[in-house]
Amino acid sequence: MTTPPTAPHHGFAPDSALPPGDTLKEQLDALGIPQADLARRTGLSTKHINQIVQGSAVLTPETALLLERAVGIPASLWNQLEATWRTYVSREESNKALSERLDWLNHFSLPELVKRGILPSKERSVDNLERLLAFFGVGSPDTAEELWRSYRTAFRRSTVLEPDDFATAVWMRQGELKARDLDCAPFDRAALTALLPRLRALTAEEPAVWLTELPLLCARAGVAVVFIPAPPHTHVAGVTRWLTPDKVGVSLSDRFKKDDHFWFTVFHELGHVLLHGKRLTFIDDTRRGNDATPEGDRSEAEADAFASDILIPSEHAAAYRHLVQRPMPFTRIESFARQAGIAPGIVVGRLQHDGALEWTHGNKYKRTINISLTENPDSLQGE
Repeated sequence: MTTPPTAPHHGFAPDSALPPGDTLKEQLDALGIPQADLARRTGLSTKHINQIVQGSAVLTPETALLLERAVGIPASLWNQLEATWRTYVSREESNKALSERLDWLNHFSLPELVKRGILPSKERSVDNLERLLAFFGVGSPDTAEELWRSYRTAFRRSTVLEPDDFATAVWMRQGELKARDLDCAPFDRAALTALLPRLRALTAEEPAVWLTELPLLCARAGVAVVFIPAPPHTHVAGVTRWLTPDKVGVSLSDRFKKDDHFWFTVFHELGHVLLHGKRLTFIDDTRRGNDATPEGDRSEAEADAFASDILIPSEHAAAYRHLVQRPMPFTRIESFARQAGIAPGIVVGRLQHDGALEWTHGNKYKRTINISLTENPDSLQGE
């Protein structure tokens, strides 16, 4: 599993730069041409030539062509000198503004950002703030927060972002960047629907198999599935977000560390893909829980029902009801799981959810999920 890519930091940025007027003055001195003479040669005013030399006037591409003819230095060099100087000035102004917003870094765990390869150090510096903004692909902290609030179902608790929302935003962005990198066929609703039984059968396989098979199969239907470990102190289990009209990204975490929650989240997110609009971002926040629906949020209830029906479909509903209604030895759970073609841990989780089994019973059947940031192919472990 590869480490989620980050947005590149800006390239070469000189610590200092000179205005093109300095080069012009040096060239005029070397040629013995007074500024007034250059003004006559170029058709510009002496005042304008002096302003260029002093750095108070912009050296335009048109002026660069005139200087090329008058002093023999290519227009491309004048344009490059001007662009470098203006970029330097703008960066200095930007750094000054960013230095007044270093407090924004306090919203994030800097050690966690270093661990995830987003920042090179834990310093509260302008450079790190600029790197973080580049990672998010935004121009300022305010723009970032406005963007997150615009996700109609993502940060919906209030207009004020809570502390863990910042960590969740990091997780979402890592998933988005990694999903954009995945090669996928154009989205095909029929292909994804036809794939559901195969994905359901994967639940009975070892977790190491899911790591390759789940993303590979979904990519053929235009769904980019990526695994990103959940940041500490967050409650995020999955997110669905359309990246283009023909590609949807589904990020999955290891929030509860068990296969029953993991697979419910998989089918919950795919339910959003198949049932709901392309302009929405859906986050499965485990504070809501898989058994509680926010008032008025019909889409979450529909995704929950979709996941439940996929994992235990109608042809096994009667057998499941029979299982629920009678005191059960664990051998009956294993037998039902084999009959239904799903992992026993998923059956245990469903029985616990439905109140037919104590939350402390049967957990030995649940396999542990641990998603790592490393590139180790066995980084999705199961026990």
